[in-house]
Amino acid sequence: MAGKRVILANSSRLLREMLNRILLKTNSLEVVREINDYEKLPSAINQSDAEWVIMSLPADRCLPDWVDTCLSHHPQVHFLAVSGDGSQVKTKWLENHEEDIFDLSLGDLIRIIENDSISFYASREVNI
Repeated sequence: MAGKRVILANSSRLLREMLNRILLKTNSLEVVREINDYEKLPSAINQSDAEWVIMSLPADRCLPDWVDTCLSHHPQVHFLAVSGDGSQVKTKWLENHEEDIFDLSLGDLIRIIENDSISFYASREVNI
């Protein structure tokens, strides 16, 4: 069963491979592309019709400006950025503002992608 279409856009090959193995175990998420060059992301989204981009969160813990540019051209896409140590996740898509989430479990991460929402997470600490 094909589910949400995901692009893994991580500069870290190790993180990309780990996320790919994890997402392959779900029935509701399909990795459709893996890229390590963000300049290729717009064409990857066009070619794959992806709904989600999972990316590395930069060291400054801020989403790069090109995410907003990409969202303006691809409003259906959701971004989820994971810090290198896994302690922080940032989400961003047009229907909501940018949000920081800390201490997210792997199950929580998968539920965010499956449901296109962080509403289930409201009972946990969310910094906005």
